[in-house]
Amino acid sequence: MSLTIQMPFKFKGGVGEPELSQDSAQLTQELHGRHYEDCLEGRVFSHTPTPLGLAIPIYTATGLAGGMPIWNPSNSNVNVELIRATIAYASGTSAVFSAVLMHRNNLGVDIATGSEITAFAETVPFNGYLGQGRASRVKSSNAGTCTVSAGVAEETIRTFFGTNVKAAAGTAGTQMCDHDFKGTVIVPPGTMVWIAGTLASVALYSSTIVWKEIPIR
Repeated sequence: MSLTIQMPFKFKGGVGEPELSQDSAQLTQELHGRHYEDCLEGRVFSHTPTPLGLAIPIYTATGLAGGMPIWNPSNSNVNVELIRATIAYASGTSAVFSAVLMHRNNLGVDIATGSEITAFAETVPFNGYLGQGRASRVKSSNAGTCTVSAGVAEETIRTFFGTNVKAAAGTAGTQMCDHDFKGTVIVPPGTMVWIAGTLASVALYSSTIVWKEIPIR
């Protein structure tokens, strides 16, 4: 008869044995939130416009001012993991439309006449470790002029929400989309993502996109 000795787990800060249920299943619990360690490392970022909001552009638009674009330049050496997108109605009479996530690959680092990106009003995103953390390695914008070549339907990768007739009539009410990507969208170097609509929203929306920047090794 052999005797198996179970060694305790070693982890930073001490040594402990796993706790088991009555059915011998290992029990775990979260000490912090899902992205706490990445946030503590200073690699979680977000951007949002003025609380008064911006209009969401149609998917074929060349001006992306209200699309909250995130452009991961080809020389960033990071992958961008999208964490969450929240889109809330701010004011105005909305068109009946669906909001989607657009993407475009094979973008370099240049902003110039004749390139796919002719203007990009870069703004500084918030680091999730407020007042701490590191600088973002990507380019993002929540205000100003961002001009690209016209989008096409094939660049749509995710649907967020759709408005309805009540929204189009301008009736006040709570309207918000909260989308958890759950690690299903990675934006590699040379790629841009932005929010767009099947029609221009007309009304203003306050949108927030949260992302994580993971170094490529």
